Amino acid sequence: MSHWLIDSLQWSREAIAAGEWWRLLTGHFVHLDLWHAGLNVAASLLLWRLFGRVFAPRHLLAVGLVGMAMIDAGLWWLSDIDWYVGLSGLLHAWGAAAVVRLIIDRDRHYGIAWLMAIFGLAKIVRENLWGALPFATDTAAVVTDAHLFGVLAGMTMGLLLPAARN
Repeated sequence: MSHWLIDSLQWSREAIAAGEWWRLLTGHFVHLDLWHAGLNVAASLLLWRLFGRVFAPRHLLAVGLVGMAMIDAGLWWLSDIDWYVGLSGLLHAWGAAAVVRLIIDRDRHYGIAWLMAIFGLAKIVRENLWGALPFATDTAAVVTDAHLFGVLAGMTMGLLLPAARN
């Protein structure tokens, strides 16, 4: 992806303040490079395989929209970052929502959901105490903020939305 396109679509504090509101949406879908995009696609496929049937499609969309709004609000009001790109915050929202719903419903995957919850919370605590995991890029502060706000959004939506009826 060209740097011009990334610069035009990324979440940018300065550009959003100047009225470029589309960046509140597009910043979640544009990536730094093919490696970054590939990691997010791989994580998306893994999450879909693990949790794709927990919610009805309309509820997955709701988690995504609320996740974007909460990540945007968190980055704007609770973070000092200037820019953000990537899907990882939303991936954290979808994963957290599914895990919370599986735990609440005592689904047959209840034990695995608890393991995922413990791992996910440990990861978020680790990121916020010591920074991004070693394979992260130079945008570690951005990543950890987006992940935290995504998890909070997902946990909230997991509490509110019903599981899909299979």
